[in-house]
Amino acid sequence: MLKLLFIDDQLHAIKPLQNLIEREKIDLQYDVCEYFDQAADKIKSTQPDIVILDLLFFEGSSDLKAKGMNVREFIWNEHFCPIIVYSAQPDIHEEEHTSHPFVKCIQKGRGSPSKVMEALEELRPNVEALKEAKEIIQNAFSLAMRDVAPYAFKAFSNNTQRIEETLKRSGRRRVAALMDEPLPDGRVLAAWEQYLFPPVGNDIQLGDVLRKKDCCNDNPTSFRVVLTPSCDLATPGGRLAKVSNVLVARCCKMKEAIGLTSLGNIGFPKLKNRLRSQILTQGFFEGIIPFPGLEDRIPTMAAKFRDLELIPFEDIGSSKLFVRVASLDSPFRELIAWAYLQTACRPGLPDRDFDSWRKEITENLRSEDGGEKHESL
Repeated sequence: MLKLLFIDDQLHAIKPLQNLIEREKIDLQYDVCEYFDQAADKIKSTQPDIVILDLLFFEGSSDLKAKGMNVREFIWNEHFCPIIVYSAQPDIHEEEHTSHPFVKCIQKGRGSPSKVMEALEELRPNVEALKEAKEIIQNAFSLAMRDVAPYAFKAFSNNTQRIEETLKRSGRRRVAALMDEPLPDGRVLAAWEQYLFPPVGNDIQLGDVLRKKDCCNDNPTSFRVVLTPSCDLATPGGRLAKVSNVLVARCCKMKEAIGLTSLGNIGFPKLKNRLRSQILTQGFFEGIIPFPGLEDRIPTMAAKFRDLELIPFEDIGSSKLFVRVASLDSPFRELIAWAYLQTACRPGLPDRDFDSWRKEITENLRSEDGGEKHESL
């Protein structure tokens, strides 16, 4: 059953909607909070699936104040669930926040109760998806605490603070690891799911995707991928990073990147087949690594590990020359390190007579199996 919570200081304004809900006998239950300053406690106690939120209230004067916006921020940060902004001025929300699939804005007035009912049905699948996600996370948390707690209590039996710290720190790591278990039923990740957006933490990390602050989101050449190890970039407790410059790989369009490889001269039909077998499956190819598009944030592009740049550490930040657009999840972050090592750190060997060497190996194989195998070599 769907649980709703109305937050509105003018109960008569939501009565037509409540009457419609009761008349339609929809499979849901609702509660009401009349005071904005009590909304947080009410949300915690009722745990609603969807909040129907007014933004404005009268406080004994003619001045309208958007108290509901504070409640909206609490929901977004403390009890994430879909919101239907049901207000005389829903544009107040739209002016401050970008559109989101879990938020519907509806202006009160004639016909608005029916619009809210339509929005509830649209949001119902989102509610079910959230419940399933919460259940998976809760199960992972339970397993993590079950396995970590015995070691924490044994190691720090007389130190409550250390036990609490270990449960939080080691438990968090174990929850993250459990969440990386393979998906059921053979389902696979979408390509863009390798991104962690917004970026995780405040420190720059290996594999972070950067963009020139004043450049467009759809221009690959404005993007960079961080190659400096994360440990050299960390600034815990205000400590300075170990490096003054950050090594990055420049990015480009996929057409340019493929043109830099041995696949650049083959026809499109053959290239289409080899994209998967030689580039996408392996994750990198001949000094390039493809990056999938993240809508409105990152274009389809490739990083070039033979086209590097040093960016001053102080030039990266929300108000600096380069901004962090996204982090990479594991194991994709490790793929960046491996691909760069394969490209930049292999020994440079001179050309040799590979045809003669191949002949030597094939003759050796034939002699060892009596000529019965490897006839196609």
